[in-house]
Amino acid sequence: MIPAAIALVVAVAVAALVALWRMRAHVDETSNLATATARAAVLMARSLNESETLSDVVHVLVPDVSDWAAVHLIADHGGIARAAFIHRDSTVQAEIERLHKLFAFNQNRDQGPAHVIRTGQSLLVPRLSCEALARAGELFAEYGNLLGTMAGGSVVSVPLRGRESTIGSLTIGCNRGKPYTKAHLAWAEDLGHRLGLSIENGRLYSEARLLFEQTVSANYVSTPDGRIVAANQTFADLLGFQSPDEVLQHPAHHFYVHPDERERSLAALRRDGRLVGYESTIRRSDGTLVSISENAVGVFDERGDLVKITGYVLDRSTVKHLEEQLRQSQRLEAVGQLAGGIAHDFNNLLTVIIGCADLLKDDPRPAIVDGHDPLDELIKAAKRAAGLTQQLLAFGRRQVLQPRVLDLNESLRSVHTMLRRLIRENIVLTLNLDPDIAPVRVDPGQLDQVVVNLVVNAGDAMPNGGSITLSTRDIDVGDAHVTQLPFLKPGAYVSLVVTDTGVGMDRETRARAFEPFFTTKAVGKGTGLGLSTVYGIVKQSGGYVWMDSEIDAEADVALAARAEVDARNAADSSRLDQMLDHLPRRRRRLP
Repeated sequence: MIPAAIALVVAVAVAALVALWRMRAHVDETSNLATATARAAVLMARSLNESETLSDVVHVLVPDVSDWAAVHLIADHGGIARAAFIHRDSTVQAEIERLHKLFAFNQNRDQGPAHVIRTGQSLLVPRLSCEALARAGELFAEYGNLLGTMAGGSVVSVPLRGRESTIGSLTIGCNRGKPYTKAHLAWAEDLGHRLGLSIENGRLYSEARLLFEQTVSANYVSTPDGRIVAANQTFADLLGFQSPDEVLQHPAHHFYVHPDERERSLAALRRDGRLVGYESTIRRSDGTLVSISENAVGVFDERGDLVKITGYVLDRSTVKHLEEQLRQSQRLEAVGQLAGGIAHDFNNLLTVIIGCADLLKDDPRPAIVDGHDPLDELIKAAKRAAGLTQQLLAFGRRQVLQPRVLDLNESLRSVHTMLRRLIRENIVLTLNLDPDIAPVRVDPGQLDQVVVNLVVNAGDAMPNGGSITLSTRDIDVGDAHVTQLPFLKPGAYVSLVVTDTGVGMDRETRARAFEPFFTTKAVGKGTGLGLSTVYGIVKQSGGYVWMDSEIDAEADVALAARAEVDARNAADSSRLDQMLDHLPRRRRRLP
């Protein structure tokens, strides 16, 4: 009985030792896999470079978890590319790398990584039999010698999953030893999902970085205290530096001409959350002044404090120069037309002046005849001549915008006589003015030029005569009008519509009507600057302009300027509805 008892005790002890050994092996294996996952996670978090991350991760897996590892990714062109491979035997790895250069990956195969990527289903092969390897050797003849070394091994292949789709596969294999189990498969699937997300994040970062660095806009990231934390080469070029690193060494407020300009832009950013087309002037490193248009978005913390600014800057110096050239050229054209139109008036005025002066020669104080004092008539005529002269000088002078609050109706009445001289006698000019319109804030001289350009352009469209009507009214733009006039922000406006009964425009002409130097007139008859100058002045003044015209139908050009009144004095939206009913055809905003 004693030997039997001893045998039982020995058997129990052996079984306990085996169970303990298996438990220790399982714990070691689980710990090994967890360590590999942790190391891979650190590497994925440390770098957003795809090739660097993949290389580092497969080096973690071999030899601690597998004898070899491979990563395949869906390429941009739609094929499958070998992204990374490592084998614990450097001789075998060198041979496989040589074969990879000779033979392209076949993405149409029904097994292996190609099948995993195509189906999104994982693959577990606990043991690779000689028969299976022989069949594989028939399909992969180029790898025949290497496949023989894998007999008795184990393979796991799992998809690399992004947020929405499979982007590749991770395959690991061991040539000998304990086979892979479902636990290894679950671990590999988790690692594959992590790796897929890491690759996807890296690609998104690379695309965003590429867009930030290589776009033609001058991109930057800065802090409210003026520290520039990132900039692209275009931004550096704009400021006159050789590289973005040089830009980062200077505070943002260093580049502003006026010290308080940046504070005003920050105040607008804190108020509105963004800057859209914010125009200012900055100084390059060589002292040159540059006119810019800035667009930016603010990043705010949980307390609502501005903590970061991301935006881009456009150089508008050339555009500003061209706009000024256009305006000056148009002024000269208008002056030429005015000079011919007022020559006759000056001649009549001078006749009166000369006649009265002749009378003064005979008598120190001419007598009043039929209630007319020749000396008084002389003074009146001289003042009228002086007024016309001042009008002519105002058109020819180069000046910066000087907006002020004025009555649009009064401005139109004051230029009505002058407008009559600019058009032919067979054209009727009519003012249809709403007496209750709100005041607007515009530059009076620029407003006169806009009206002159529109009336002259309308007159040219009526070679056989017709009528031109200038209409004013208040309009209140609400959300209901966004579809019809999407470029108008909600609010109170004063509109000016210039309507002519001319020949109209077809779609192609209407589409280019506001392009600089585009004209339908004969050579030598026009510069093509009239309507483009109108667009430039209206936009610079903060207004809006659009056109409606068809062949053999009246044409309308509508302007809208912000009303200088509060909401309670604004017109109701029914006025805008009436205006839109009056313009039933297709509307087009200026380009």
